[in-house]
Amino acid sequence: MVRGVTIALAGLQESSSVDTPLELNVRYRHDKEDLLPDPTLFRQLVGSLNYLTITQPDISFVVQQVSQFMHAPRHLYLVAVRHIIRYLLGTSTRGLFFPSGSYIRLNAFSDSDWARCSDTRRSVIGWCMFLGESLISWKSKK
Repeated sequence: MVRGVTIALAGLQESSSVDTPLELNVRYRHDKEDLLPDPTLFRQLVGSLNYLTITQPDISFVVQQVSQFMHAPRHLYLVAVRHIIRYLLGTSTRGLFFPSGSYIRLNAFSDSDWARCSDTRRSVIGWCMFLGESLISWKSKK
């Protein structure tokens, strides 16, 4: 319900979704661009997103990032908030499957080969984490 209201409030019902909650390699600072003439919409959207973090913890970090600018919101921050909302558009069908009767336990496995790469002398690492029987995070060796 809150997700739909937030999307409607932002006017993004017909927008396409994005795969990440914030754009990569963008730095948000207090001194860039002009202030929003009316910060009401920005504050309402961030408040709704804060509420959504209860059921959607994957946006907690990015919502905290944009919440830092509540006192002096700028156009760039409103663009970031709309990006988060566009991310939410694509997450309604995503989730983790936990079979009933599954024992919920966090297991992590890692593999490293110390300085294996002869060019860089870096360790090549891979890992995977399971919550119960569901894979929740991984990185393959390269």
